[in-house]
Amino acid sequence: MFFDNVQFGPKDMFNDLKQAVDLDQSPQTVDLGIGVYRGENGQPYEMEVLRSAKKILAEANPSHEYQVTTGNAQLLADGAKVIFGGESAVVSSGRTLVSHGQLASVQTLSGSGAIHTGAMFLKHGGVAGLSNVIYVGRPTWGNYEPLLRLAGFEVRTYNYYEAAANAMDVVAMLAALQEAPCGSIVALQGCCHNPCAVDPTPAQWRAIAGAVRARGLVPLFDMAYQGLGRGIDEDAYAVRHFVDEAGVAELLVCQSFAKNCSLYGERVGAVHVVCATADAARAVRDQLRCMVRWEFSSSPLYGGRLAEIMLSQLGDQWRSELSTMRERLQRNRNMLYRLLTDVYKTPGDWKFIIHGYGLFS
Repeated sequence: MFFDNVQFGPKDMFNDLKQAVDLDQSPQTVDLGIGVYRGENGQPYEMEVLRSAKKILAEANPSHEYQVTTGNAQLLADGAKVIFGGESAVVSSGRTLVSHGQLASVQTLSGSGAIHTGAMFLKHGGVAGLSNVIYVGRPTWGNYEPLLRLAGFEVRTYNYYEAAANAMDVVAMLAALQEAPCGSIVALQGCCHNPCAVDPTPAQWRAIAGAVRARGLVPLFDMAYQGLGRGIDEDAYAVRHFVDEAGVAELLVCQSFAKNCSLYGERVGAVHVVCATADAARAVRDQLRCMVRWEFSSSPLYGGRLAEIMLSQLGDQWRSELSTMRERLQRNRNMLYRLLTDVYKTPGDWKFIIHGYGLFS
């Protein structure tokens, strides 16, 4: 029969670990495998601002008809402001309309879907002169390489993290970028690096941006944790520097509302493509529309509507609660460091725990 020779897919250690944890009934077992923010009781945490948004949405009681292929326009406009800043040239001067100006944006199936849609556009959207190579640092989020290969790219890696020093290996990264073929793509985590928690400093980001521009590379930013590192604006430093100061005319930003809106399973995200001209942006957005239409037709409504309410109507509350979550993460890092060093006298240098940002270490 046709399916008799189908082989098992590659092992997914994260999926296997999650299944093992779910089956383990020991009260001593703690799930540290999945990147989610949990409350003091170790249970899933629902932001208060999300509860408020649910009430607002329930009172509005909108229909459940399909939304347009490109997604929630207000969410995309507000999301672009969160990423690029309200004063950025790509979202100011009337450019918050996502079909105008130099920014092309569509709603996606969370951050993973944003990366996939962006990669499919780069590979199949008629982009001229682009290399088939994409650079990814190691270690990194485990889904980058299979996802990008599925889209049709050759993935090349470089050493991102120097374990002995518990620091970023910026020398290796810059060397890889300086040797990359013109038109290559470079995948970058904008903040709260998964899994290292080590981000480039502003000076290192400036050096990276200089190498990207000099070699004619196309950055693909993954912004999955904005607001959980140093702050909403601080976590967007790299993207904003590339766009507003470094003069990188073309790049992609893949945005997720899973972690910073507690909307994990609702799959709310966006891909934003910065273009050199308004004419290019209109064509790029139409290609993105095609990618969405051909793959999943349109994004889910419910989570997108909630994220829109949180960003637009409840923006101050959202930012305030994100600050509370961020401060608790840092307190937990400090507590763990103190326990390891002062209480349990654990051998080793554990300062990297308190020097990191976000959910990982």
